[in-house]
Amino acid sequence: MIIRKYKSDDFEQLADIYNASHPDEFYCEDGDFSFVPWADDKYIMSILGDSDVYVCEGSSILGFCGYLENNINWLFVRPESRGQGVAAKLLEYVLPKLENGATLSVWKSNARAKALYEKFGFLLQKELSVNFQGRNLLVNKMVIGN
Repeated sequence: MIIRKYKSDDFEQLADIYNASHPDEFYCEDGDFSFVPWADDKYIMSILGDSDVYVCEGSSILGFCGYLENNINWLFVRPESRGQGVAAKLLEYVLPKLENGATLSVWKSNARAKALYEKFGFLLQKELSVNFQGRNLLVNKMVIGN
């Protein structure tokens, strides 16, 4: 596995990974949710060009991590590539680039992701209640470093 900077040719693979993985963030939440595909998400498209994005690649792209300033916006791994250290490898590569520390937001119920972030030293900064598709869900804002 190698880590390299995102190229525009990678867009479709990142979209596939995001579209397959994003619903899994809600694996512990009750109910059905609908999701906007990566390419149709206006917010994602508005920040993608300004973000630093890195991919973990084997024979194909296995996962990606992107940040803007000190906020990690995306860390997604292909479902079939989970448990192989892809997310950890991406964090190991990206975190040293964030010299003033890092922040991220994760659903409180996403215990798998929170465990990974805590392993890297992220701490809970605050908990927020947000309305997501008519349901009040809890989001944890986590920080590491300064």
